[in-house]
Amino acid sequence: MLLHELFVRLARELRNLELPQGITPERLSVLSVIDRYGPISVTALADQERVQPASMSRMVSALVAHRLVQRRDDHADRRGVLVTTTTNGRRLYEQAWAQRARYFAEALGRLNDEELGAMRALAEQLGRFTLLRDGGTVE
Repeated sequence: MLLHELFVRLARELRNLELPQGITPERLSVLSVIDRYGPISVTALADQERVQPASMSRMVSALVAHRLVQRRDDHADRRGVLVTTTTNGRRLYEQAWAQRARYFAEALGRLNDEELGAMRALAEQLGRFTLLRDGGTVE
């Protein structure tokens, strides 16, 4: 339970970082998925974010309204629509990501070599845990 409590606290701290205008933590998460997997369908995006497609459709509409993403026809599926980031969306996403990276770098900069080694080991184990939770295998 301690690990869970610490993750909740860290997530809360990250959510409270000032984000560029037009970016909420939820929008940042969606933009990160679009950036990584896009062009992507709204259904696939909803699956990645573990929300209902109708909820994701509303989120995408808000992102389109803020000119952070754009919809385009899916040539493989005439009824489908794909979502991609706009130049502005990518810029805002990269600004927010850089701010979070600075937050972590500052925090990690306060650790000694032994503590940094422990953090690296924990990160590796968390990566393994995530793979296992997602149904993958770990060698």
